[in-house]
Amino acid sequence: MQLPDRDAFSDFFAAEDDEGACARRHAFFNNHEDTAQAASSRDDYQSTFMSVYGIHIDWREGIFSLLEGISHGLGDAAFSTEFDYDSDVETATANVAGVQHVFHHYSLGSEEYDAEQARIEHLLLTCGYDLRVHTESLMSDTLSFLLIPVSAWQYVEQQFGIESVSKYFVPYASQCAAPDSEPPAPTLLLNASPRPVPFEIRLALIGFWCGFPVLVGSFFMSCGGY
Repeated sequence: MQLPDRDAFSDFFAAEDDEGACARRHAFFNNHEDTAQAASSRDDYQSTFMSVYGIHIDWREGIFSLLEGISHGLGDAAFSTEFDYDSDVETATANVAGVQHVFHHYSLGSEEYDAEQARIEHLLLTCGYDLRVHTESLMSDTLSFLLIPVSAWQYVEQQFGIESVSKYFVPYASQCAAPDSEPPAPTLLLNASPRPVPFEIRLALIGFWCGFPVLVGSFFMSCGGY
């Protein structure tokens, strides 16, 4: 598996009637489909594009499958991974630019998986690549990721708009946010004016404080009588 070039990625978003994109889509089908298609619809192109260039992780799989897909996409020269299944704790060691990074295996959907993927995404960004999840796969039991150079993401966002791109691809971290997070505590307004005390309450307080000395005097007089 190899990464698509910028034109192939741009054709993913180009309009159905874009002549240049249509011609390239048709050529793409000739190279990747068993039977060449006379029509090169964008929907068919998007589906085939992801089947060719996507990294697909089944719900029973996890970090190791993701690392393997990244290694195949970038090549061992840029991102090589060695897996250790013989130790008590299984590990995967990614060698990137001469630096080794150790990852542990966790299944898709766990918090530990999310944390390890965040590490992988940060590592890829330092190499100039951005990994995003295909939104269509969010409704299935297999997540599909697309690994593209950061410059290519920026190009299609400039050409077709950020909203058009995020319709199909979003950061994986955005799917990990808790949907039912607690609302923030209300902020105390320091300059807010105090609420006025109702007249009835003020009248009752005046009566209480006026009668309080009489009550105290009666109490001590009663105590002196004993």
